[in-house]
Amino acid sequence: MEAIRNRALRQVNQTGRYRPPISVIGIAMNVTLSFHSHVVAGHVGNAVARHVFTLLGRELWEVPTVVFSNHPAGRSFAGETLASATMARMLAALRENGLLASVDAVLSGYLRDPDHVGIIAGVVPTVRAQSGRGARYVCDPVLGDRAQGLYVPAAVARSVAETLVPLADVLTPNHFELEYLTGAPAADDAAVWSAAARLQASGPQVVVVTSVCTGDAPDDRARTFMLAGENAWHVTTPLVNSPAHGAGDLLAAILAARLADGTSPPEALSLAVSGVYGVLRATGRNPDLQVLAAASEIVAPSQTFAAMSRPPASRGGG
Repeated sequence: MEAIRNRALRQVNQTGRYRPPISVIGIAMNVTLSFHSHVVAGHVGNAVARHVFTLLGRELWEVPTVVFSNHPAGRSFAGETLASATMARMLAALRENGLLASVDAVLSGYLRDPDHVGIIAGVVPTVRAQSGRGARYVCDPVLGDRAQGLYVPAAVARSVAETLVPLADVLTPNHFELEYLTGAPAADDAAVWSAAARLQASGPQVVVVTSVCTGDAPDDRARTFMLAGENAWHVTTPLVNSPAHGAGDLLAAILAARLADGTSPPEALSLAVSGVYGVLRATGRNPDLQVLAAASEIVAPSQTFAAMSRPPASRGGG
């Protein structure tokens, strides 16, 4: 595996992209079905997930939830939400053609229509049954952040909380979304761990909380917490201030791709956080993530931040 990893990294450094070895071309690959935003310009939603999965040698089938010219925050944009009837017909065609049998993981992110939630909730059990491999569902509940509050319709946020969170195997809220989903503030680390445990008890086996911001750590640190079964880990990096959007999308995509390939949860967390850190440093003050210029950071981060185990007694109660 180390030789394959090194060969992939050399190829990324030389060409900016990863191509699988000739010996595996033509062999049916396992597929992740991703419900997320599509932008013409920039790297958020499926536009960033596509690059991550390509670089890590996995196939991604993209179902757009919205089609926008670019990320809408702070700039002019044009586009629309995909009609739920169109999404349903697309999935019906995949099912009729037997293509869902190739899917062994589902990823969801930015949603604008409550009906999209119902469609995803219907397709996850279908994929799990048809794949015969217990397909993993990674739910990135893209609802809002502390700066803006909710930036999806309230009906979507409620539907995600009530329907998708219990269905998920892996859940990746940021600190604001954690508080929204649990209905209570999490002002210190103990409260964050406790809130994550409540979410875990509702269904997901793995809960990853990003952008943890409490008074228990310096302001110049970025922290991510993970509960996986009975175990808990946290990763801390220097804070990188960047105007670019999509860091959460990038982390969820790396995490989903790594877990789909059998990487252990703490190692997947370390690689995802380290990859995001490297990409954000390469992005600098650019308004869009520089995922192509920093492709090597996704494949093999230049600086790795280990996932540190956290004793259960220090996590707070459920």
